[in-house]
Amino acid sequence: MHCTTIRLRAACAAFVIGLAVTASCAADWKPDRNVEFTVPTGPGSGVDNTARTLQMIMQASKLVEAPMSVINKPGGSYGVALNYLSQFAGDGQRLMIQTSTPLSALLTGQITVDYFAFTPIANLITEPIAFMVRADSPIANGRDLAARIKADPGSISIALAAARGNAYHIAAALIARSVGADGRKLKIVVFGSSADAVTALMGGHVDVASATPGAFLQLLETKKIRITGVASPRRLGGALASIPTLREQGVDVVFDVPRSVIGPKGLTPEQVKYWDGVFQRVIKTPAWKEALEKNQWDEDYMPSAELAKHLKSQYNILKDVLSELGMIKP
Repeated sequence: MHCTTIRLRAACAAFVIGLAVTASCAADWKPDRNVEFTVPTGPGSGVDNTARTLQMIMQASKLVEAPMSVINKPGGSYGVALNYLSQFAGDGQRLMIQTSTPLSALLTGQITVDYFAFTPIANLITEPIAFMVRADSPIANGRDLAARIKADPGSISIALAAARGNAYHIAAALIARSVGADGRKLKIVVFGSSADAVTALMGGHVDVASATPGAFLQLLETKKIRITGVASPRRLGGALASIPTLREQGVDVVFDVPRSVIGPKGLTPEQVKYWDGVFQRVIKTPAWKEALEKNQWDEDYMPSAELAKHLKSQYNILKDVLSELGMIKP
């Protein structure tokens, strides 16, 4: 009896120690191989720029010890990237940078993946949406753009990335609504990235492009394009300080593009905790502050739990807007 009790106690102690070691390992989770940022748009896009900026800061500041890479998976209104990420359930070494595009694509039936099964990691920024034309365009400003849309919504082509019904499309449709035009009649041309949309504008293939500052600042500095207006609640700084908002021009439209990070399905609390900590340190670095100023980004940080609630809230808001604009059935 005595020996049996000792052996039982020893076994229990070993079991408890084993649990403690397992818990300790889980709590100390960190990437042990290459960390891959999936970008659902092409190279040169605002999303791509965000991923590569994060990669640079995390590596230079040694916030992530493992090597890091960026892989572009454009196409299918984020469907290609999401289907790729779906292959790596539970893999904490895989992250994806996104906007609100997959929410809109889910609502409009452009993607069929179980989007809310993916793991929210962090929201980082929002970006203002600008509408631009070539420097020689007869459209001089936001009032001209709104007037053209009011007269005939299908008379001008508007380039954007990377899906119909996304933030860029909604901003254009809101311009139409503000002047009593039918947003469903807008001539929307979709490209794989904002860089491609702006390239099409410069080539004379479209009349207007809608993008965030990172995609066009260099062209603005060389005076090859003209910004007709920004769908921001207030004027921006730097090179865009002289550009009036659409609202200032009598076009009551305010809409922006969020930029957040998600992971594959089934990440553990320990994996989420690790990435929460990394992103909280990223936004405190001088390099991040410089990136905010350089790219005209507005910091809008949310940790994982807050982002999860925000995405569901945004889904419901987008559902109402897209229904109103006739892009989905009510």
